[in-house]
Amino acid sequence: MRRRIIKQGHNTLTITLPSDWTRQLHLKAGDDVDIVERETSLVINGKDQGEKRSYDIDITDLTVPMLWRYLQGVYRAGCEEITIHLDPHRKEYEDPYHYYTTQFDYSRLGERVPTKPGLAMMQEIVNRFIGIDIIETGKNHCVIREMAAVSPKEFDNSLRRIFIIMINLFDRLMEAIEKDEIGDPNLCKEIHTIDLNIDKLVDYCARILNKVSSSFTERRKQLIFSSLFILELAGDEFKYIGKHLATSKESAKKVLPLARMVKEHFEIYYRMYYAYSRELAVEFGRHDMKLYETHFNMKGPLSGETRSILKHYMLLSKFTLGLVELRIQMEF
Repeated sequence: MRRRIIKQGHNTLTITLPSDWTRQLHLKAGDDVDIVERETSLVINGKDQGEKRSYDIDITDLTVPMLWRYLQGVYRAGCEEITIHLDPHRKEYEDPYHYYTTQFDYSRLGERVPTKPGLAMMQEIVNRFIGIDIIETGKNHCVIREMAAVSPKEFDNSLRRIFIIMINLFDRLMEAIEKDEIGDPNLCKEIHTIDLNIDKLVDYCARILNKVSSSFTERRKQLIFSSLFILELAGDEFKYIGKHLATSKESAKKVLPLARMVKEHFEIYYRMYYAYSRELAVEFGRHDMKLYETHFNMKGPLSGETRSILKHYMLLSKFTLGLVELRIQMEF
């Protein structure tokens, strides 16, 4: 809809608000509204109605992966209160943190993670999310509520923390490869635990973007959301590399040159995200060509777990290229 600007007094310009919108939000003369400046746009938010967003989730028949997706969905959306209804006919649930590794990776390493009661399982899941906690429990339900408000500053700190954790993971895995830390299930567990911190911070950043009005345009927010989810997928690749090292019976040192290059690749993107320049884009492009040339020359002689490790490093480089593409798009 279009509105004509009206001049009132010497220096004041006004526009009228749509009557249907003001009626829907019960706005009247004298009420305050929040106005957010976003580049060439103004966003007018109606007055706070004092209502908290809530959601009910019945987890009956949900697999552990689908349960995670539901919790992530309502958490990222910014819900303040979540009621979980447990399956009344089910006494035990799989461990929520090690669902995949219990069934596949850890089982190959001879480990079994015990099941646990529904409320204990839910408490472990809730512990994984920042700023919420279980505040009420019943026989077959629990209530989760937001315990701390979010702010744009927390978004900036959390995003930078994601980058730092990923660079530390690059270093930790290269150290493991250099020292031939192979056949050790503890490495698999260590990397998996560190990767959970990336997932936690990605969810928290998404929650902040959805809950807090910021200076980001809607278009830029969508590009940031896409970047967050690619960062989460990239973080999973470290976990897979750790698994292959934990199940390997031979040294993986042949992949070290490429591993170092992929880390450099990511570090260029990290610099570009916070201080974009055409020169960094040129540097990244040249480095990308050199990385693929190195990969082409070395992949032939590799086999087994070492070849799989190489594949996951190359996936990391492809995710980084996607992140750079999104970062360049933010400039236009």
